[in-house]
Amino acid sequence: MGYSRTQTIYVALTPAQVWELLTDTDAWLQFDDQLQRFSPVDMAGDRLQVGDTVKVVPKALIRGFIHAVTAPPATLVTVDAQRELAWRQDQPGGYTLQSWQIERSGHGGTNLTRHIRVVGPLAAPLGAALAEPLAGDLGAVGARMVQMASPGPKLDQPLNIVAGGSGYLGSRLVTRLLAAGQRAVVLTRNPASGAPYPQARWGNEDLGPLHECLMDEAGFNIINLVGRRLGPKFTAEEVRQHTASRVGPTRTLRSAVTQAQAAGGVLHRWIQGSAVPLWDPHSTAEFTEFTSPTADRDGPAGMGQLVTDWEASAPDDAIIVRTGVVIGQQAEITMGLAAMALSKTRPSIDGSLPWIHEDDWIGIIQHLLATPNPPSTVVAVAPQQTRLSEAINAFAPGLGPRSIPVPAKLLHIGMQVIGMEPGLLMGSTTARSTVLEDAGYAFRFPTIAAAADAVTL
Repeated sequence: MGYSRTQTIYVALTPAQVWELLTDTDAWLQFDDQLQRFSPVDMAGDRLQVGDTVKVVPKALIRGFIHAVTAPPATLVTVDAQRELAWRQDQPGGYTLQSWQIERSGHGGTNLTRHIRVVGPLAAPLGAALAEPLAGDLGAVGARMVQMASPGPKLDQPLNIVAGGSGYLGSRLVTRLLAAGQRAVVLTRNPASGAPYPQARWGNEDLGPLHECLMDEAGFNIINLVGRRLGPKFTAEEVRQHTASRVGPTRTLRSAVTQAQAAGGVLHRWIQGSAVPLWDPHSTAEFTEFTSPTADRDGPAGMGQLVTDWEASAPDDAIIVRTGVVIGQQAEITMGLAAMALSKTRPSIDGSLPWIHEDDWIGIIQHLLATPNPPSTVVAVAPQQTRLSEAINAFAPGLGPRSIPVPAKLLHIGMQVIGMEPGLLMGSTTARSTVLEDAGYAFRFPTIAAAADAVTL
């Protein structure tokens, strides 16, 4: 079995600007932080051409060292001006191929696609060890490219302030906003060096940097995604920690915004993160924008109250986005579904899985920021109603029917092993949006088959 990963983003640069960066060996380490080395070995000119060789080393301590010592240089096999650049690195019985494809966008910028493929008998281990570090978030690459090749975003557009932007979804949202030429900053208690996005420190006792952002002359949007990730077991202590990480910071942010508005700050949109509740595996009820989370019904125990308090801590006019299970190339839930798919087993329970591809979640947030009259509540799930068994089959459709049932207890243990709340797969919520189509949003991945292909190919 081979290894293949593909991502596409929109970049607010012309194809010529993107091409200038891709053919400049000195630029690679600046726009791709997953590389620790991209250096010429044999070049015919100042710019990359077919036949040139370069030393490519991923940024991975032990794996990168072994790769640097043992792997031959990569050879440029495709250099089609402003269309495609690709390099190939030979390995025992096969090779790794990375291609960058450029397509002019109707929005005036560029659709940039990066595809990484490993071919040969050692494709699986080499893909996991060497290609995977090169298949990180393409949005971060796009954000750095825009920073390198453009004068920066126009200052007359609102500043997008992303609280909780250093998490999985938040980081992908903010890098794509920046890659699209929009203004964005991440609120964080612990700014990280080398991040591909601007950061502003904030906390209960340190609100000065936040206040500066809130007083931006063009106004601001708040995208509030604060909160710790779900752990392997939703205990009472876990509920307490989740509440503390969501409700308290949201109230602090709301108070800071109110003070800024009193001083002349202009809030354009507040988008409030929330969740689609988990229900009993045998539930047949439907969850839409007109359904309210209920403290005594939604499980695991305490989750319903958490969601209720989380949403109530936001301003009354906030846009509530209730998100289902997010499928993405590096999402933990994706790894769990893929592992179950390859095992040729089937779950003994088969509830409805409210899912969404990460690109559609990002697209929905961008759409809500731009559309003139956004809905007040959105259920962010794909339009296809999907059973857990259907999702598993989609991740390995060629393996045929699954005949071995996995007991719920074993599935529960397996989810805890990978550090995920078992209810994400063992619960059942039939969810759909009744407002996104009318609001003009078109899904890129409306079916589980398309989403599974996107994260595994």
